[in-house]
Amino acid sequence: MERSLFSANFKKDYVAYSAIVIFFVIVIMELFMAIYIPVHLQSENVWAEQVSRQEMLDRFDNLRNRLYGFRSKDDRAEEEAKIILKTLNAFADYLRENEANMTQEQIAGCISCIGRLSVIENRLAKRGAYSSTIRLKTDNYIEILRRKLVKNKSEESGK
Repeated sequence: MERSLFSANFKKDYVAYSAIVIFFVIVIMELFMAIYIPVHLQSENVWAEQVSRQEMLDRFDNLRNRLYGFRSKDDRAEEEAKIILKTLNAFADYLRENEANMTQEQIAGCISCIGRLSVIENRLAKRGAYSSTIRLKTDNYIEILRRKLVKNKSEESGK
């Protein structure tokens, strides 16, 4: 009888069951987090790549549109803009075929290149052409050639 007064069998069962349930809940949550976090991070990387890919395409299209409408008082600047536009048109063909397979490093390189071309386009619009017209002074060369021609004719007629 003494033993039954001090016994708490009903309490031990509830505490043991609660401990087992809590243990399994913790293990299941750890497994869930071990699976969910890498999957979630992978999806975040995919979204980041898609965002940078879209940024590249937006910048590319924006630059091409600006160059299609490029007008300048300087004909040389317009010709230089046409050269850049032809390069971008060739690159557009490459992008159509390979854009989906580009790595993040390639996309970053394209964004950098488009940025540099954008700086060149802005400079063409503000300051004109990079190239300059060189006026050749041909008078001296023509005079030298004329003298040689006269000398050769005189030698031939003397023979």
